Amino acid sequence: MAFQFTLNGLLRLRESLEKAELQRLQSIAGAAAVTRAEIESLEKFMEAERRRTSDTVVTSGLTGAELHLEIVKQSGWKELHSQLLKKLFDLEQKRKEQQARYVQARMQREIVSNLFKRQFAEYELDRSRREQQRIDELFLIRSTPSAKSAKPASDEESR
Repeated sequence: MAFQFTLNGLLRLRESLEKAELQRLQSIAGAAAVTRAEIESLEKFMEAERRRTSDTVVTSGLTGAELHLEIVKQSGWKELHSQLLKKLFDLEQKRKEQQARYVQARMQREIVSNLFKRQFAEYELDRSRREQQRIDELFLIRSTPSAKSAKPASDEESR
């Protein structure tokens, strides 16, 4: 008789839920990585623009209007920077929450998986015992004294 795990449907469900939670976690982690890269890129750009403005001021100077425009641009970049930092913070919070959901789904799957492994081990042990019992019975049938004694009894009757 083949092994049948009665909770096989539940195991497949737990595996698919774990996989879905992992995919969500990876998606959030990917979005956080993209946001970090955007922040880093923006910071490099802002630093390059500061240097360019400083060089321009030193070499040729800036008019009041040009200086005002530079200040407005830097203010916009700083605003964008703070928005990206807030987005990253929110993504990190989501990642932590999703990590907890993934760990929970994984634990639930592992519980059912361990139950499967335990039941399968019990099945294998029982199957092994039955097989050994069958082998022992065959051995006993072949080596029983009644089968051997039947021949000598025939010999005694002939005497």
